[in-house]
Amino acid sequence: MNDTTLQNIAAEESILGGILLDPSAISRVIDVLIPEAFYIEAHAIIYRTATELYRQDKPTDLMSLESRLSDRKLLKKVGGKAKLAGLLERTVSAVNIDHLASLVVEKYQRRQLIAAGGDLVELGQDTATDIASIFDQAQAKIFNLTVSQQSQFQPTSIGDCLIEVFDKISEGSSPAYPTGLADLDALIGGLVKQDLIVIAARASMGKTWLACYLANYIATTQNKPVVFFSAEMSKEQLTKRLLAMHSSIDSHRLIHNQVYNDEYEALVKALGVLTALPIIIDDTPASLLSPAKVRSVLRQVRHERGELGLVVLDYIQKLGDRAAGNRAQAVGKFSGAFKDIAKEFDIPFIALAQINRGVESQSNKRPGMADIKDSGDIEQDMDLGLLLYRDEYYNADSQDRGVMEVIVGKNRNGSVGTCKVSFDPRVGKFINL
Repeated sequence: MNDTTLQNIAAEESILGGILLDPSAISRVIDVLIPEAFYIEAHAIIYRTATELYRQDKPTDLMSLESRLSDRKLLKKVGGKAKLAGLLERTVSAVNIDHLASLVVEKYQRRQLIAAGGDLVELGQDTATDIASIFDQAQAKIFNLTVSQQSQFQPTSIGDCLIEVFDKISEGSSPAYPTGLADLDALIGGLVKQDLIVIAARASMGKTWLACYLANYIATTQNKPVVFFSAEMSKEQLTKRLLAMHSSIDSHRLIHNQVYNDEYEALVKALGVLTALPIIIDDTPASLLSPAKVRSVLRQVRHERGELGLVVLDYIQKLGDRAAGNRAQAVGKFSGAFKDIAKEFDIPFIALAQINRGVESQSNKRPGMADIKDSGDIEQDMDLGLLLYRDEYYNADSQDRGVMEVIVGKNRNGSVGTCKVSFDPRVGKFINL
């Protein structure tokens, strides 16, 4: 089985070299790449040893791998120190390790398919066994090929489900994180784990500010990592927004690095508070941000920092091929993937979304669920839909200056309706009315 269609030795070597070069790289492939997928036995042994170290929270650098292989009397079997050093020397970067892993897995699956085909031929020629048994065995072999060896989701009996549910009820633990905004919590019950939450609004309504507020509040009150994927703003711009929230310095001036002398004390204090918060910003450009990339980052953060608290993405319509003929369908693929990620990582996933400009021509400019741009499957996939409206943006003489309306347009777990919160767009402050 030496056909190049059934193995990719260069990809295997690059993966191992990437792990040696960047020990954190293994977190991006460990959930999809198993040792058996490697064609070369020595490569499988090296990778299996690296996964053992990783799961023990130990580094997978050259010295650590060499020591572990030596302890297991496997170093000579894989080619000695020279083999490991060669893998490292030939590797420039681990940046494309995800793609390389997919290539190796594909070759492995092809080899499995061919092996299963051979088994099926033998079964078909076994005239001593009754045909019903042959079909049963053949079906089992095909089924085993399609079942992911890494899946953490398994069918569970209602009895086991009831035990888990009763334990959680007895503990009194909430499946949701409060937002700190009492009227909003009364409507939605907080940010529920495994929910896809869409916050939609026209430009300048404050959706990114609300996302920043929720990210900051969860990081502060739950002390769990919050990952903010900013496909819209750079990490510098987003960081300055968070600094504005904590320092009460006008964000527009912070963006342009304009700070008054009497504000430096507040700025330094805000720097100290923010530094201690477990907020991680990823500003991968929208054209490069995919569900696979999101999963990869979340796996790495979870490995390094523990259970995740919240994920935010700003914003969903920026993703994918923006020239696609059917944008609703293209965006729908992302919303479905993000719902899956919310379940997989047991976190609330907040995705920001734009509202169609058509609402500007309406007499009542408050948006509805149907006004979400390229909505398609977004409305179907979301568990909670929050639509934002500020009357002062449209009416200079509005009686609701400094007020944001949060319209709960969809809620699988609670009520729909509208609540109002105090909002200062200069510094992103949200306060109960």
